[in-house]
Amino acid sequence: MAGIETSALTIGQRLGASMTRVGDAVIDGLPGIVAGVLLLLLSWWVSGLIKRAVQKVLARTSTEGHVDLLVARTARATTFVIGVIIALGVMGVQVTALVASLGLAGVTIGFALKDVLANSMAGVLLLLQRPFAIGDSITVSGFEGVVVDIRVRDTMLHTGDGRVVFIPNSSVFNSPIVNTSANPVRRFEITLAVPAGSDLRSGEQVVAKAIDATPGVVQEPKAEAQTSAAGTTWARITGHGWVDCATCSLGSTQGAALVAAREALAAAGMLAPAGTPAPGGTAAPSQEA
Repeated sequence: MAGIETSALTIGQRLGASMTRVGDAVIDGLPGIVAGVLLLLLSWWVSGLIKRAVQKVLARTSTEGHVDLLVARTARATTFVIGVIIALGVMGVQVTALVASLGLAGVTIGFALKDVLANSMAGVLLLLQRPFAIGDSITVSGFEGVVVDIRVRDTMLHTGDGRVVFIPNSSVFNSPIVNTSANPVRRFEITLAVPAGSDLRSGEQVVAKAIDATPGVVQEPKAEAQTSAAGTTWARITGHGWVDCATCSLGSTQGAALVAAREALAAAGMLAPAGTPAPGGTAAPSQEA
């Protein structure tokens, strides 16, 4: 019994000594811990101030809200990270060893998340380079639609048939981009068939005048028409006109121009009936946009 009591007493003494050392360490480090926590809170507050200040400054000279927000968030994150490092040093943490460990962990995570990181970096570059903006109509990676949002990971498109498409930013960044909104004045094309014995020059003038008189077609550049193919029984006249898509619909104006040109050719007796045999046994081209 005496031996057990002695062992219990020894364990109790050791435990008490350990608790005393822990308590002393906490008391000794308490000022540093309190100072570190205060520095963290101060860093968070200062980073918020810097974010708002950067946004306010950029708002005076920039019209790209997404880029302004990106720069402001980056400034806030950088400020807060610096504050965290300083606070950890004040608390007594070996910051050098911690940064080295985080560096190794970052390399491992980078390999595991390389696709996510690639999309994120591509998103940042798209926001900075601005090949398109929200509301622009673009064609990219085989999809055509209106840009709804440019997020860090992907770009969101709303297609003409009502679908919503999310395209990874790395695919957008590495693919050819057609921005149809960059220049609102766009060209359309219509094709009509006329009998081969017709005066083709007169037919071209009829088509060009019909296109030019169509509501929505701009006066400059001028509408034009050319004979694009000719056979023994029919010839094809192709007309072009230009539309300001900021005020008119390209598709509607193109359809109206086709109807007007067809009626003008019919009135002049120069419209080839659909199905007219062409060289080689094919039919005359249908009147199409």
